[in-house]
Amino acid sequence: MMNQSYNTLIAGVVGSGKSYTENMIINYMLNLPEKAYMVLIDPKKVELQEWKNDPHTLWYADDEDDIYDVLLRVGDLMEMRFSRMKSKGIKVTDEPQVFVFVDEMAFLMQNKRKKEYVQLFSRICLLGRAARIHLILCSQVCSQDVIPATIRDNMVNIVCLKQRDDQKYRYLLGKMPAAGALPLIGYAYVLTPSASRPMKVETKDVWKTITAQDEASMIMNGLTA
Repeated sequence: MMNQSYNTLIAGVVGSGKSYTENMIINYMLNLPEKAYMVLIDPKKVELQEWKNDPHTLWYADDEDDIYDVLLRVGDLMEMRFSRMKSKGIKVTDEPQVFVFVDEMAFLMQNKRKKEYVQLFSRICLLGRAARIHLILCSQVCSQDVIPATIRDNMVNIVCLKQRDDQKYRYLLGKMPAAGALPLIGYAYVLTPSASRPMKVETKDVWKTITAQDEASMIMNGLTA
């Protein structure tokens, strides 16, 4: 059983390990014992293309208009699940999980539909958990313009890879890491709901850390099967 707290923001400079971490999450999802699906938003047209025709992929989009249409479909899917939940009298859907991967936030936040994207992402962040729809947002740029606070503050997990300057660390983590502890390439700070402070881990262990923290949170709250 999963706690469904998997909205995750992954941010770091080029070469810091974003794609590696993203691929780890995809491989994790593909190997779940239960059926799960993914929606792939790939503005660079190369990062997620290998899974375009995977049977787990609901929708893939790499063109600006298609991206917007697909994200609207995700919103519609969430609303349809809410309707079915209401008719069944349940608070969390029993339908398969859906992971929505957005490979580069900067692309979406620098075009004419920025306001609409912010509204869509914010709504999914706030309401998607019950519908078992999770956002995995990746960004090379970490600033208010690209990752608005309304989105950042509603992402359950923050993965802070190497940043360009101190301000970016503060924006993601709320404070600077301890002196001499800034993550180098191959490391990340991971902030989860059950952690009292960001945890510095190797990039290869990022998703394992998040799932372990999630399991610990479930046990503490009596949510395990």
